[in-house]
Amino acid sequence: MAGATGSTVGCGSSDGDVYAPGMKKSGAAGRFDFTLVSSTPAPPALDNNRFVVQVSNGEGNAVAGDLSVILEMPEHGHRSPTQPDISFDAQSSVFVLDPMDLFMVGLWQITFSFQGSFDGATLTDSTVFEFCID
Repeated sequence: MAGATGSTVGCGSSDGDVYAPGMKKSGAAGRFDFTLVSSTPAPPALDNNRFVVQVSNGEGNAVAGDLSVILEMPEHGHRSPTQPDISFDAQSSVFVLDPMDLFMVGLWQITFSFQGSFDGATLTDSTVFEFCID
């Protein structure tokens, strides 16, 4: 969530997505939807965060598969130095990513990529969430 003008580094007052629990984005290929079920802390903040993400198919059903993430600051030209551990909770059909190391203030692009199988075919998709960390 962007702060007031002048209070952030590398972010304008309208940069990034406005965080809300359960925010959803469609994948670029339109095969899957990505829901940021929750972030701890909420909204995402400086240093370590915990994200809970659900991936669903076109019918809205949560799916299992392989989820990966890239954390990068496009305006600075670098990525986070650490990758989060990603686990799948089969009982609640969500992925838990921890720690999401957003170690600097500024605009972070968080790219989720997913690969899953349906009717014998392997399908992939990805989406980007952007958050201004101040």
